[in-house]
Amino acid sequence: MYEVPPHIYSLSNDVYRTMLQNYASQCVIISGESGAGKTEASKVLMQYLSAVSKTATYNAEVQNIKNQLLESNPILEAFGNSKTLRNDNSSRFGKYMEIQFEADGTPIGGKITNYLLEKSRVVGRAKGERSFHIFYQLLAGSTDQELQELKLEKNPASYEYLKSSECMTVDSIPDTQDFKNVTKALDVLGFSAEDKKSMFRILAGILHLGNIQFKEVGKKTSIANPEVTKIVSGLLGTYDTILAKVLMSRSITTGGGKRQSNISIPLDVASSQFTRDALAKSIYFRLFDWIVEKINQKLATKSLGKKVVIGILDIYGFEVFENNSFEQFCINLCNEKLQQLFIELTLKSEQEEYVKEGIEWEPIKFFNNKIICDMIEGKPGIITLMDECCLISESTDMTLLERLDHNLAKNPYYESYKKTNDKTIANNSFRVKQ
Repeated sequence: MYEVPPHIYSLSNDVYRTMLQNYASQCVIISGESGAGKTEASKVLMQYLSAVSKTATYNAEVQNIKNQLLESNPILEAFGNSKTLRNDNSSRFGKYMEIQFEADGTPIGGKITNYLLEKSRVVGRAKGERSFHIFYQLLAGSTDQELQELKLEKNPASYEYLKSSECMTVDSIPDTQDFKNVTKALDVLGFSAEDKKSMFRILAGILHLGNIQFKEVGKKTSIANPEVTKIVSGLLGTYDTILAKVLMSRSITTGGGKRQSNISIPLDVASSQFTRDALAKSIYFRLFDWIVEKINQKLATKSLGKKVVIGILDIYGFEVFENNSFEQFCINLCNEKLQQLFIELTLKSEQEEYVKEGIEWEPIKFFNNKIICDMIEGKPGIITLMDECCLISESTDMTLLERLDHNLAKNPYYESYKKTNDKTIANNSFRVKQ
């Protein structure tokens, strides 16, 4: 395997055999830029481990565990993946999956840890991209009766959250068949009929929530289409009056003890729209976490003996857009930290070992991105300065930019907003050089 290009089967086999021979846990870290094939590689790795770990005699319980491990993939892809400009099935969350084995190599359970779900994709994205697959699958794969119960139409363009990016269908993605695969996977993993019904009601509620419009009446904000609010509240199991109130006002608590009081402050149209979108993102994020927790409950091992694991880390790829949110900033920081780990464990430590042992070799030049991580995480760093500004009620975007300039101006990888020629962003941006 060391004389030919790397192959995912060869790597998978090496990981499994090493785990058995040394009885020690292993970890596979899959990295690469967006669209490189990380998610597909992790799926192939899991399929290989499932196939190679077959027991000598057929064991229904072990086979069931393997099926559940594999069937978790279509569910996580439906709720966590989407079509981007680089990839038709791009993971929009980080995933670490542990497959747990007994000493003889028999799989006995698993656990999934998810992080950094790109929940902003629910309410908006770049033109030519799609939201999470599950929304389009639900519309394409549901029966007419099911759609009627959810007050939905088959056409994705009927929903503001889906039509904003002007991409509804993808030739390589069979939404109807994928929806059947998801419902089958939910059955395999023990989701009840009531669980599935609740999930689809929440998804429908999010789609309708994006259609709620606001208007100014005098100096007050009101909902332009209250009939949609009633549909949303019905699907989410709340009252339309309460939903309307939280979308058009915010509460502030003052004082304490007996002097504590709540003040309701009305919102303008822009703030109400922001609140609507924040609610949609929060609901989807909580739904995703709940699904992962349900899967983990099903995959949890009942064995009390010693076990070893093979961990598979499938992380975001580096991405830089024309406008990058704080969410994207956190994603890229995570990638920078992972790249730093690669450098420390391979290039840096290995070459230092060669020097100690006097081995002749051709030095490999590499960029040590520790300087980038320190600029973001250090003291003072970008995150520390953000925290400080958040603690000061009078802070504005300019307050943060001025603090960043004052503390990081000498860093060669920081570019001040004052140097950009783009006047449209000059007042609210900074840049970390790539």
